[in-house]
Amino acid sequence: MRLTSLTGRRSGKRPKVAVVYEDVTTGFRFADWFARHGYQATLTSAVHQLERNLQELHPDVIVVGFSSVPTPLHSTLPRLRTTCPQVPIIAMVDQSVGTLRNGSGSDLAKTFGADVFMCHSLDPPSPT
Repeated sequence: MRLTSLTGRRSGKRPKVAVVYEDVTTGFRFADWFARHGYQATLTSAVHQLERNLQELHPDVIVVGFSSVPTPLHSTLPRLRTTCPQVPIIAMVDQSVGTLRNGSGSDLAKTFGADVFMCHSLDPPSPT
């Protein structure tokens, strides 16, 4: 019998991350980062067959990259919540989007919802 981790997955298996992208270049960058850090990364478009792709993958985490807020979120995030209700969602927010710098991060929290983690970068901040 194989040992299982706390999440019920067999030990030795890499955790699966679904990278849902709006922009292919950004999607590949996120997937590459996760692959280099021990995850099995899979890209899927926010448009085509999202639900079917996620049901087949059974991800441990979903990373959503958006270059503009909130237009794509209105349709994508509810679909993710319905398809994978127990899977954590990380929303990668482009720092060029001025809403975070202008103090309206709470507006983004309302847009994303309390159950979505917001992140600006996958890399840790550099020491100052």
